[in-house]
Amino acid sequence: MRKDAVSMSINLEDLRESNEFLNQILDNMEAAVLIADQNSRIHQFNKSFSHLFDNAAVISDMKTFGEITGCVSAVLENKACGETSACKGCVLNQSIVQTMTAHVPVDRKPLQRIFYIKGIAVEKYLRFTTRRIQYQGRTMILIIIYDVSDIERQKAELERKQMLIDMDMKAAATIQQSLLPLSPICLDTLRAAWKFVPSQRIGGDIFNIHQMDRNRVGLYMLDVCGHGVTAALISVAVSQFLLGSQGFIGTCCEQVSPATVLNNLEKAFPFERFDSYFSIVCMTIDVAGGLLTYGSAGHPPPLLVRADGAMQILSQRGPIIGLSSGAVYTQEELGLRPGDKILLYTDGIMENRAGSGQAFGKERFYKTLQQLAQNPVNVFVDEIYSEMQAFMNGNSPDDDISLLGLEYTGESLDQYAI
Repeated sequence: MRKDAVSMSINLEDLRESNEFLNQILDNMEAAVLIADQNSRIHQFNKSFSHLFDNAAVISDMKTFGEITGCVSAVLENKACGETSACKGCVLNQSIVQTMTAHVPVDRKPLQRIFYIKGIAVEKYLRFTTRRIQYQGRTMILIIIYDVSDIERQKAELERKQMLIDMDMKAAATIQQSLLPLSPICLDTLRAAWKFVPSQRIGGDIFNIHQMDRNRVGLYMLDVCGHGVTAALISVAVSQFLLGSQGFIGTCCEQVSPATVLNNLEKAFPFERFDSYFSIVCMTIDVAGGLLTYGSAGHPPPLLVRADGAMQILSQRGPIIGLSSGAVYTQEELGLRPGDKILLYTDGIMENRAGSGQAFGKERFYKTLQQLAQNPVNVFVDEIYSEMQAFMNGNSPDDDISLLGLEYTGESLDQYAI
């Protein structure tokens, strides 16, 4: 080894053992550092500790941690640190004893407490680390304290705001749920059942069934582009529109048709106004005569599952609402036979995926429908959803899931029968 290297090594060792060197390190640390004995009496501390507890600027005699810092228990009970009713449960005292007697160090343990600083109660969030050291020939405890009060207060504020958001989202979900059919519908010639599972607490899917007059029922299902609050607000706006004079209810002098409803929607919900678009299928059913009339705007085609299991895809549709395409929406009619089932759905039923990444898919969906065709409509809908859940194997849905099934139980209208 070279002579100058040996000299540098020796000088460095001398410097490390000098009090001046240690004090320089301690005083320039942002963390508060103190050396205490097993009775929590402080023998040394740095400037950061003094700044953290302003009344700890000078120690004339060795004092305990509670006396120097203004620990709330020591101040309120006017007792020395270690003698108050809270001392036995003090996490700092317990950690000092643990480190001293069991040689078990503590790393960044949380300590939340009120300290009286200049006579003012201040709540501080601290984290501390303890280590056994040799100091002035005695076994002592080195305590390093990190002040995380600002971080914890910001965290608490974020949690408070998140709680308010969660409350608002819960209220919004309740409102959205209230716009769905209120209870299973069981008319003389029509039964209905449904499932609604948003991918988030609220979603962009919505559907409903309305009694238009004594013999006709109007129903719809829509899917707004996107998820969450924005999509849910638009879906609610559309559902309210459909309850008005330009929706299914119409006026006392007008028989509203699905095509009329779709054309009214295209005028009322331009993309420029809502910065979004949606697909929708509208349908009316003459429950007395078994006549189904439907129109669609970019929505997945409704399915008609005949009583014998044959399936018909109702493929008539126009462009999505909101694209300002200038299209005029039309409609189609067909007759129903007793036992026929109609299924409206959103694309979430086919696009949600299993853990492998494979989508449920159209082919599996159609096959499931035909296998379940003989079941009553409530079982029909429940089993479709159960099949999809089993396929997803516990994975949460990526997209909203909506299913609305109807079963016609009345007389067939022969001139429309297919």
